Amino acid sequence: MTRAARCYCGEATLSFTAEPLQVIYCHCEDCRRWTGAAAPVFAAFSDDAVAGLSKLGPGRSFAKGVNRWNCRDCGSPLLGRFDYVPDQSWVPLGVIEDATGLAPSFHCFSDRRHDWVAEDGLPGSNGTGRDALNAVKND
Repeated sequence: MTRAARCYCGEATLSFTAEPLQVIYCHCEDCRRWTGAAAPVFAAFSDDAVAGLSKLGPGRSFAKGVNRWNCRDCGSPLLGRFDYVPDQSWVPLGVIEDATGLAPSFHCFSDRRHDWVAEDGLPGSNGTGRDALNAVKND
């Protein structure tokens, strides 16, 4: 299955030539503010499986080692890349056209989870989870 993502206004689109490497929750304040979601979920794609990023222009960095791309017109968050997880592009699940079958399997920054987010038994990390996130590679 080939997946695609688009912004709210439809001007910015991405397509993916492979399925995500992993899908995770991130409870850090940066990701919550960037997406506007209280418990954001991201799908990680291999960088070389992402098409359409060149149309978006350069990413913006508000934190060292983090680049994020948003639609130039409507501002929708579209993709993030993090130095501590090289070769992976992180896409908010809410902009993916069909997220069927993309259930999260891990929580990053579990210690920052809102107290009303239900415990689901998934493994997690109280920080970035970089070791677990880097353990998943495209075969």
